[in-house]
Amino acid sequence: MYSTAHIIFIIISLLMAFVGVLIVEKKKIIVPDLIKVCFIIALFCEIVKIFTIIEIVPIVESVIENGSIVYKETGRFSPYIKAEHLPFELCSYQIIFLFLARVVKNEVWKRRIYSFIYVTALIGGALAIFISPIAPGFKSTSEFLLSLRAWEFYIYHAMLIVIAISIARDKNNYIRFTDVKWTCIILLLLDLLSFYMNSIFSVPVYKNNNLIGLQYAVNYFSSYNNQFGIVMATKSQYIIYIVFRFVLAIICIFAIYLPFLFKEKKHRHGK
Repeated sequence: MYSTAHIIFIIISLLMAFVGVLIVEKKKIIVPDLIKVCFIIALFCEIVKIFTIIEIVPIVESVIENGSIVYKETGRFSPYIKAEHLPFELCSYQIIFLFLARVVKNEVWKRRIYSFIYVTALIGGALAIFISPIAPGFKSTSEFLLSLRAWEFYIYHAMLIVIAISIARDKNNYIRFTDVKWTCIILLLLDLLSFYMNSIFSVPVYKNNNLIGLQYAVNYFSSYNNQFGIVMATKSQYIIYIVFRFVLAIICIFAIYLPFLFKEKKHRHGK
């Protein structure tokens, strides 16, 4: 399941996260300043990603030859990023939320954004490192380890774990158990958006004005293809998967917020 290079990157990522948290603690970096640094790192990683995945492809035109459609090059070229690389995954959205955490002035909403970053960065960063959707794209250990794209990917997600742990450990108590509601609402809205984005960026095939399939499909938020390899051929199977996925997400979110509920109860009891 795990290649040698993937295991190496998991170890490196955990070490980077551990060292990052230690530096934050030793230097006594406050969360607002850390978010500023992480936002800059996130932007840099996104720029690196763009220039490592972008392709220069020929512009073609379709012509009919012998009753068949043939695509011929026009002699012109254009840079192109495949739809699956567009920043519509939860981890990519962290760039937006890090920015909002810097500019939002309302203290209540700032705390809610911090809470959202804490939960989603911790879960998303850890899952990305261990599941690693980019891992299958490398053919050899050396190619994986020497890839700028791989280093950018693991640095970015290790950074997410650092910011999540730092927010949770900060003495200003940015996390409130009651904010679990807003975390779930924001996550649900982003999840709903992914259904539209998946349809927009997929390529449908029609025959006599009837949809017969997809020639190309994307899977933001894993809202259709799942990590378990379960084939969902009917709408009822898909709905069952969505319900299971939603319940699992709620359980994970509540589990991560639970220590703060105990902390708040202990604090009230101490008073």
